[in-house]
Amino acid sequence: MKKIIPFLILALILSMIPPGGSSANTAAIQLGSDVLFDQFHSLIDGKKVGLVTNQSGVNSLGVSTIDLLRRDRSVSLVALFATENGLDGKGEAGKPVVTYKHPVYGIPVYSLNETSRVPTQEMYAHLDVLIIDLQDTGARTNPYITTLRDCMTAAKQLGKPVIVLDRPNPLGGKLVDGPLLEPGFVSYIGADTLPMAHGMTIGELSLFFNRNIGADLTVVPMQGYTRSMLFQDTGLTWLPNASHLPSLTAVFGYMATGVSEGTALRQEDNYSWIGGEGIVASQYADLLNASLLPGVVFLPETTKGTAGGVRLQITDPHLFNPAKTGMYALALARQLNHFPIPKSSDKEITLFDRMMGTNKIGIELEQEKKPQDIEAAYAEQLASFKEQRKSFLIYGEEPYQPLMPIHNKPTVSPQPEKPQPVVKPATPTETKPATTGKPGTPATPKPGTPGTSVPVKPTQPAVKPPVTPPAGKPPVTPPATKPANPATDKVAYLTFDDGPSPVTPQVLDTLKKFGVKATFFIVGRSVAGHEAILKRTLAEGHAIGGHTYSHDYRIVYKSMEAFFADLEKGNDMIEKAIGMRPTIFRYPGGSTNTVSHKYQDPKVYNQSHPVMNAIKAEANNREYTFIDWNVTNGDARSNKYTAQGALANIKQQVKSQKEIVILMHDSSTKGPTAQALPEVITFLKSKGYRFDVIKPDHPTVSTVK
Repeated sequence: MKKIIPFLILALILSMIPPGGSSANTAAIQLGSDVLFDQFHSLIDGKKVGLVTNQSGVNSLGVSTIDLLRRDRSVSLVALFATENGLDGKGEAGKPVVTYKHPVYGIPVYSLNETSRVPTQEMYAHLDVLIIDLQDTGARTNPYITTLRDCMTAAKQLGKPVIVLDRPNPLGGKLVDGPLLEPGFVSYIGADTLPMAHGMTIGELSLFFNRNIGADLTVVPMQGYTRSMLFQDTGLTWLPNASHLPSLTAVFGYMATGVSEGTALRQEDNYSWIGGEGIVASQYADLLNASLLPGVVFLPETTKGTAGGVRLQITDPHLFNPAKTGMYALALARQLNHFPIPKSSDKEITLFDRMMGTNKIGIELEQEKKPQDIEAAYAEQLASFKEQRKSFLIYGEEPYQPLMPIHNKPTVSPQPEKPQPVVKPATPTETKPATTGKPGTPATPKPGTPGTSVPVKPTQPAVKPPVTPPAGKPPVTPPATKPANPATDKVAYLTFDDGPSPVTPQVLDTLKKFGVKATFFIVGRSVAGHEAILKRTLAEGHAIGGHTYSHDYRIVYKSMEAFFADLEKGNDMIEKAIGMRPTIFRYPGGSTNTVSHKYQDPKVYNQSHPVMNAIKAEANNREYTFIDWNVTNGDARSNKYTAQGALANIKQQVKSQKEIVILMHDSSTKGPTAQALPEVITFLKSKGYRFDVIKPDHPTVSTVK
């Protein structure tokens, strides 16, 4: 027996190691796929799912999204959609890949490529929802973002919702440069009116595309991502998303050297060299280095005998601008060897013009204009786009904390936007125009404002006002407030959970100083020893609600009966301390939590009959009103946070909503929340909000979205 024990221990250790190796996660961010399974799994519970992906579709631990869905017993993966390079990314671009049945999973794998771009009704027939998990390169010419747009268009036409799992833009969110695609040059490598470098994540791009599509779109954002992050800053491992881009260096060099496609110039060594016949390498390097382009130096190098060119050495990826570098590389090479410029006709748009998204660059190169003049010619269009894209951005400079999925279903205006002047051939014929919508004015509601945290105000369900509570249980009645003009009124409800505690008096002092009222959701076990604080809270005109006695998920979410036994026990403590019993309450974790699935009694509850449904029904029977939130300062995630971070989280989420319920905490470890409160109140006042307490006869946000 003693000889067997070491082997049993070894087997136990090995069983704890996940299939991909160590489970340690050193990433600075969580991808959309991580957030979907960790926070917003309810989006796919019980659904038949189709997945658009390839080998780059993995979570922050390197586990394939395909595998995550296959292992999930609450989800049925019924179809896969592969990009032009195939599921493994090894296929040759432009070479048709036929539809086939997956040899292991036994489900269809549909190929989406230039010759078969748009999913058909048959492909979507068995789906409840389409998930898209693709790694973009940051370039407008990446056909994967065309696939994204085509799949969204088909989903809109066939009435299927779309979930986009967000991923970083490897070039960062601040690089926006290069000529804009003009409406007459839409193609497989140019899906929309974007500049060469768009500076948007694939989730933000989907919101941008949806202004003209109107699909039922949900974006699952990343956690911890900031606008200025390059891929190198994320801590993630780069997986090549296409065979011609085998490394992150190739992705950065692509727009700097790949812009030469369709001309006599060429790139080599995975976009690290550009040159051509008749170019003297030393002269080319001198001209480029004299231009003082940021983050890069150019080394003269002649290849294959007479082809002179330069090798790019990127010295600082944060400063390097591949789109700008590409324009300079083209213009200066043209000055040296006067290579011919391909010209579009009324029958065909050349590859070069499709790469540029316009024929203006070719005309300017033919005139041998300086690169600075070429840049100046599209500067106004670029500035206009930068302003337009602000409404579709999700991330700012503070690490993003996803509070809810971003749902976007705009009503697309039938009025197309006025096209910008275009210098183009007489009647250029786009090869595949049928699947791409005409650019239009961004529809309302807009997804948000620059760097916003919640691009779309979630739609809140109507809640019937509860009836008068039973005799013997008088409600905590907040003071009356003066009526406001409903057309212009903006109300902020400050709420504090998990008290009372030694932090609560500091919160009350600030509220008193500013003349502001708030609502406190009390944990019953915290009442003993803090009765005086609770009495002061009520005496100063604040509202009080219940938040269970234990706040222990294992106890409260075991069953409906266990929940109300715990809630009533907490309310007993409150009533004993202040003589009144609350009729409003807040669920631990919120009403749409998924953690309850983990602790519900499996003998009584399941995915189709979860414990939360039973609890909500009984809450209605007991004439309770529950309150969630739509803004939070983020203090629930950690005790290691700062007052500035808490304030920044609120600023990130507050836009122009008519009603906001702000979740904060006043337990003993939440001192920074109390420290931030004066600036929070000042900020909200500057935004035009008045403050009120939550009342059962006017329930507000009652579902976290």
